[in-house]
Amino acid sequence: MKQFLPIPFGILLAVIACSSDTTEQQDLGLKPPSELALLMRDMTTYADSTRSLLMRGGAPLPFPKDHARMHTATATDDHLDRATFTAFADNYLAQLKVFNEAAPEDRKRTFNAVINACASCHNNVCPGPMVRIKKLYVPL
Repeated sequence: MKQFLPIPFGILLAVIACSSDTTEQQDLGLKPPSELALLMRDMTTYADSTRSLLMRGGAPLPFPKDHARMHTATATDDHLDRATFTAFADNYLAQLKVFNEAAPEDRKRTFNAVINACASCHNNVCPGPMVRIKKLYVPL
């Protein structure tokens, strides 16, 4: 019987870990995450995974076409300057394309250019996640 005890406990932990941030935010009186915030979380996951692959000498993940949704995703801040944001979004997508087309010897450098695009936008539009963004760079 002791052998099976960790399985239900593991399932319980998985359920707790996968519980929605939205419920916690609503309990605190905060707005649920916007479409853009959720997309940025997906973008961070992509960057984390890609960084790990690059650190091991692997090839990049397929081009994430869904990142282009950043142009139309609803932002948390209703006062987002869309013209400024669009310029930064275009730069990010262009850097992402360069990275995905880069020769293996240029992947780390071009990946860091993608992260620079993230940092540039967040330095000007939404500074909150800068600490997290800085951790995404790949050492050259």
